[in-house]
Amino acid sequence: METEHAWKGLAAIVPSPAGRSIEDLLSPRPRRQALTGFDADYSDIVDYIIRCTHRIWEEKNVGLCRSHYGRDCSIHTLAGPVTGAEAVVANTLATLAAFPDRSLIGEDVIWSEDAPGLFHTSHRIVSLMTHLGDDAFGPATLRRAQVTTIADCLVRENRIIEEWLVRDNAHLLRQLGIDPWTVARSQAETDRAEGSAGHAWRGEEIMRVLDGRGLVAHPPADHPAAGPAAMLEMAVNAARLGDASHMMSVSAEGSWPSGRKWVGRGGWIGAMNQLTAVLEASRVVIDHWAATALPHDEIAVALRWSLAGRHVRQGVYGPATGRQLLVLGVSHYRIRNGRVVEDVTVFDELAVLRQLAGGLGA
Repeated sequence: METEHAWKGLAAIVPSPAGRSIEDLLSPRPRRQALTGFDADYSDIVDYIIRCTHRIWEEKNVGLCRSHYGRDCSIHTLAGPVTGAEAVVANTLATLAAFPDRSLIGEDVIWSEDAPGLFHTSHRIVSLMTHLGDDAFGPATLRRAQVTTIADCLVRENRIIEEWLVRDNAHLLRQLGIDPWTVARSQAETDRAEGSAGHAWRGEEIMRVLDGRGLVAHPPADHPAAGPAAMLEMAVNAARLGDASHMMSVSAEGSWPSGRKWVGRGGWIGAMNQLTAVLEASRVVIDHWAATALPHDEIAVALRWSLAGRHVRQGVYGPATGRQLLVLGVSHYRIRNGRVVEDVTVFDELAVLRQLAGGLGA
């Protein structure tokens, strides 16, 4: 992980997109970072992510997915895996058919160079769009919506070879006037009709998480991601939410799925407790971490994590179901003077409801 401390030594070379204008972000500039095998017009890894996203979504050059995704790339979502660049093209076209005016605002790209020429980026996006076409959720509602997505991408030689995608789909549905539980139950019924064979990945992931097998080693103690990683593990694995909250500034602000907003340590404890209090023997593992420098001596930290546990208590997700639950989440933290002052956490609560409704296999 991080052959160079990108959050420290490369801050002036590869600046964060935070606080910059779109004109600045899209202005051509010479290569300022070693990018072996990348197209010549990308100056650095942040420019690659921001610029190719703009070309594909705003400029509608969807075919560029074929030169920016590996032919056999793997896309991981809590609704199931997707394979191949052609699937990415098809899904992008389908999304644009339903939301033809969709615009993507890149809030941040937090990245690491995990091996020479192998980049891992965590791209936080706010999408503004109008539901003008029929889609898998139902007929066009003509309603406007705003939704947050985080895409973690493993990138080599101009191509995304693996991606972990989280989007606040339940919040999107509520803005469109669609009941998430109705959609989740319909999806679960389809899953049961298809049988469990196609959803073996979910059981494997649950076992990996409950066994405590994260996909990466822990960040070193002097890395900015070490504190937030320990905070999550203490809150979930040891159920010591109060002790874990000391990483938070007393005035920290948070945005969580379904439009939930909170302020202060108590707000963070409440958000975490809503997720974990309904579960028995819950466990979280850290699957990726990175940090980059922000203006004003702040630091951005990205953590991708997986959580599993049995749904045994009534709470934010309704009556207890006894079902094993898997959550794939990404948290972006803004750190000032060693404390978290902002937490943007995204996971797909529609896929959570789908599991609790009996979907995605046993």
